[in-house]
Amino acid sequence: MNREDTGAGQTIPGHSWADVDGQWLGARAQAVGATALAQGALCPMPTDLLMLPKAAGAEVRRLLRRRPRGSSERRSQANPFLPPDQRLVLRAWGPAHTLLLNKYPIRPGHLLLITNGDQPQSGWLSSQDWQAAAALLERQDGLLFFNSGPVAGASQPHRHLQLLPRLPGRPCFPWEPWINQPNGVYPWRLRKTSLLRRDGDLAATMDRLYGQQLASLGLGSAREHGQPQGAYNLLITADWFITVPRRREEHQGVNINALGFAGMVLVTDQTSPAWLAAGGDVLSVLQAVGEEPSLTLQQRIPDSVVPPAC
Repeated sequence: MNREDTGAGQTIPGHSWADVDGQWLGARAQAVGATALAQGALCPMPTDLLMLPKAAGAEVRRLLRRRPRGSSERRSQANPFLPPDQRLVLRAWGPAHTLLLNKYPIRPGHLLLITNGDQPQSGWLSSQDWQAAAALLERQDGLLFFNSGPVAGASQPHRHLQLLPRLPGRPCFPWEPWINQPNGVYPWRLRKTSLLRRDGDLAATMDRLYGQQLASLGLGSAREHGQPQGAYNLLITADWFITVPRRREEHQGVNINALGFAGMVLVTDQTSPAWLAAGGDVLSVLQAVGEEPSLTLQQRIPDSVVPPAC
């Protein structure tokens, strides 16, 4: 395999990912991260883990320092992905995407898959997006997720998917055991479909499920609508494809993106002190920002919804 110099900002010539495997990708992310951290391009966000009695097994962290509003070199740049900071770039990823590190990660190795052109986060994901996403998920075990716009927790309007890598010997996210239950019940509306490897082309399967799930949730179809008819989050693992429709961005001062529905919640100085003092009822926040399930599901929630503590 053609190996490149692992210095930050250098990319492999060409667009194919055929010469990349998971081992190379992990080493590349680690090397770029170390260099970017030393150069001040990578800014991990410090947090404290809160032990809240009503967290339902979720990992709730308090942000200790707010994200900088922008360095002096980028204050005039409205879109930080055009072009991306080359110190964070891992490599070109197919003909239409670039793979880079998240500048403000909560966990090491947090990846962003961005479009090279200025595609909207609120638009329909394309077959090229799914080809790039599938190639990444096949090489890096973790949680692939997408926030469709501000209401779904997206902080940038430029199209980007994200991947949170699995840490060795640990669940990828706190509610992984819950989500892995084939007949799990949730107190918010969603669509969840198994990703069967026998389906063959993972990109085509994901593209198909994306269209089917959004249509079944009343979010429209690419054939009939210029963009999805509502906000949503996607959570995708090697085993599951999940779509969660959204009705608001925050509740009790807790902003929620896709990671919230995986059991990862970040609180800030804007979070309601009363909510924290009452035990931090995470499920109530997710119910408020998501959509209510059917009456049948609501009746089943008390006996079956609380995920196992991790």
